[in-house]
Amino acid sequence: MKSVLGRKVSLVDAYTQYSNPISFIKELKEIECINNAEIYKFFITVDYKILNEYGLEVSGGEQSEYNLLNSIQDARNYDMLLIDEPESSFDNIFLKDDVNTLLKDLAEEMPVVVVTHNNTIGGSIRPNYVIYTEKTIVDKKPVFRIYYGYPTDKTLKSKTGEEVKNYAIQLDSLEAGQTAYIERNKTYENIKN
Repeated sequence: MKSVLGRKVSLVDAYTQYSNPISFIKELKEIECINNAEIYKFFITVDYKILNEYGLEVSGGEQSEYNLLNSIQDARNYDMLLIDEPESSFDNIFLKDDVNTLLKDLAEEMPVVVVTHNNTIGGSIRPNYVIYTEKTIVDKKPVFRIYYGYPTDKTLKSKTGEEVKNYAIQLDSLEAGQTAYIERNKTYENIKN
């Protein structure tokens, strides 16, 4: 039983009731560090495998994909969805085909705010609106600015009227800058031709 708990806990009082199953369970419930919902683990071991649509055991990535989609789907129970960098460790096809589709569907029902540095999520989703945040250091203190506008605007503006070039912001934020973007395009063109 101690190996199930994974820590040292005195079970002496519970063991005195071991011959009476109901009393034994009641004593286990009295021990503070034992979660009542997990008492079953002292009596049975549950072994399971999660299979994908082909009957194969799912990989860790497939489990993560399922968990992400399930969490996004669960947002229907709320008034707004705020999702921070959903792209971690997922391939771009899954992001474009599954995540973006679900996010766009949800955006028809509620506000959806996505924080991202990934072009598949940030660009391919075709957002309705862009908010860009910038931190600069002025006199050794951080200064934060927020710029906003439509994805097709030439500039994004702050509430004080400052402007930044949307093209540069999107390339820097989603593509690692113009140089990286141009180099990737050249590589793709070379492979294609």
